[in-house]
Amino acid sequence: MRILCLRSVWGVDPGHHLSNWTGWFPELKDKGYDGIEVKVNMLEQESDYERLRQICDQLQLEISVLTQTSPAPSLAPRQPGLNAEKHLARYRKIIQQVKPLRPLVITFQSGQDDWNIEESIKFYEGTIKIDRELDVSGFVCHETHRSRSLFSPWVTRLILEAVPELRLTADFSHWMVVGERLLDDGEGDRTTMEAIVPHVSHLHTRVGTTQATQCPAPTHPNFEQEKLCYERLWKNILKCQFEKNGPDAVITFVPEYGPFPYHPFGSIKAYGDVADEEAQRLQGVFKEFTATLM
Repeated sequence: MRILCLRSVWGVDPGHHLSNWTGWFPELKDKGYDGIEVKVNMLEQESDYERLRQICDQLQLEISVLTQTSPAPSLAPRQPGLNAEKHLARYRKIIQQVKPLRPLVITFQSGQDDWNIEESIKFYEGTIKIDRELDVSGFVCHETHRSRSLFSPWVTRLILEAVPELRLTADFSHWMVVGERLLDDGEGDRTTMEAIVPHVSHLHTRVGTTQATQCPAPTHPNFEQEKLCYERLWKNILKCQFEKNGPDAVITFVPEYGPFPYHPFGSIKAYGDVADEEAQRLQGVFKEFTATLM
């Protein structure tokens, strides 16, 4: 089983013509990363895309794309009237734009939390059709994220029952806050998570708490229960992938720790250091666990 670790560039300014990343990416390669994950709305398509692919080709780094079917409502007020059709039009356009990057994964923060379930199902059924049409089936995942259609495990389960082909990027830190509890304690929650796990292909391995989506020190004893809960869920995903695909299974993960306000003010460690430490730690955790599956 291949487990690829990718580094998020969240919070790191690319610089003119990606000059900052040009100097930084070799360091990521030396740290053992297999690739990078980039939010493409921070780049200029006409100039930066080609340069990004060139840098990553030189270093043999994979590219994972992170994008959205509408602007994040935390950055600007949500526009009225953004229905499934409008999100699908943006979805199609973005896929056409990013295909030249040859991304290993395309993650969408998609839909809206204020849609009814029928509108969300309509949207995700449309994404599956577009994926087939644009020949990206199997490369696109939709993130479990607050403010989006997949903002909670219970809504997500209903959507997956209607659109079983849907693939997920699992960021469970959002759901722990929405549910205000660790989601593998109760029998009902465990059943819901077990139904969702088979649909996960890409992981954002950020440990959060029931009150915040980012833990400043995942290995601190104060966060032991949270760390163990997340690791149990992630291991279940690895196990499911192995059972479906055997030794040829491939899964990607990103220790996606970001700057303030995600990273608590006054934290002892910088968020980038937490990300790098978690990347190294989880590679060991996952390697040890998958060895038991062989």
